[in-house]
Amino acid sequence: EYFSLIGKTLVDCVINLTGFALVGGPATQDHPKAVATLKTLDRPYICAVPATFQTFDEWQDSELGLHPIQVALQVALPELDGAIEPIIFAGRDGVTGRSIPQADRIAVLSKRALKWAGLHRKKVAEKKVAITVFSFPPDKGNVGTAAYLNVFGSIFECLKSMQDAGYSVGDLPGSVEELVDSVLHEKEARLASPQLNVEYKMSVNEYKELTPYASELEENWGPPPGQLNSDGANLLVYGKTFGNVFIGVQPSFGYEGDPMRLLYAKSASPHHGFAAYYTFVEKIFGADAVLHFGTHGSLEFMPGKQVGMSGGCYPDRLIQTIPNLYYYAANNPSEATIAKRRSYANTISYLTPPAENAGLY
Repeated sequence: EYFSLIGKTLVDCVINLTGFALVGGPATQDHPKAVATLKTLDRPYICAVPATFQTFDEWQDSELGLHPIQVALQVALPELDGAIEPIIFAGRDGVTGRSIPQADRIAVLSKRALKWAGLHRKKVAEKKVAITVFSFPPDKGNVGTAAYLNVFGSIFECLKSMQDAGYSVGDLPGSVEELVDSVLHEKEARLASPQLNVEYKMSVNEYKELTPYASELEENWGPPPGQLNSDGANLLVYGKTFGNVFIGVQPSFGYEGDPMRLLYAKSASPHHGFAAYYTFVEKIFGADAVLHFGTHGSLEFMPGKQVGMSGGCYPDRLIQTIPNLYYYAANNPSEATIAKRRSYANTISYLTPPAENAGLY
């Protein structure tokens, strides 16, 4: 009630710093009541986390990140309420036991909260949205595919709904086929296909200026622009812009095999083209939000801690301050949870197609 006046919500975003469920505490929770409260509030609900089960140094040195007990109590339980973005804001001092604020993490938390808040205040016609598509299986399938989802057919319907809601979507293609052709130029295009539409050419100097960690990628990939998403002189961003909506192709993760292996890699990193894509989305296109379309991409599997990201973890570095919405298949909650906790995704489930016995043929 404190956040409302005469039925009108007064706040634009809510940050819970207790690290516990909204209603109750570590021992008892009332998730249905919390969900009902948040539905009435109708604002982004971020549950930030103080590192209390380990010292700050222990968290910083840990490949896991947050202690598993803390993940259960202060990440998983708030998620049942609808909480997003478990960002650490303080760590326990190993000598005094006092909780010490972590300035860099607080800065990330604040900037992301302000971005979420801005979505409520900004005029719909001025909002800029980046829709990101993948290939499924990762790096193996055609571009614009995902598990159990007609990606471009769904994006086409999404664009029409956005247009009806007042978003600026430019001149929409007349059909799904025209949409595919404008972005991919070939309906069976692969990530390495030369036909993909180039939306932006980023010079090496611009890339280095806008991507603070670019030099750290050279250990694995050499100097930019590299061989992936590159014409030899510039870094290439594939996709197509329609008004204030950019439909972009997420680059390959650069390694053979399943991208989940990157979770356990100690020295791996995204390649320059991958970093340039997300730099473009935030700092050049100026997206107010990114919508990752379908299961699944590679952002959430990039190297770093498993829960409780630091400023050196690549999912945190790549997504920067952009609010992240993610369409994820309802039958894959485990990897959706990885996306929620590592790339700060607010997941939206879609159902798998119905199936029945085919019988003899």
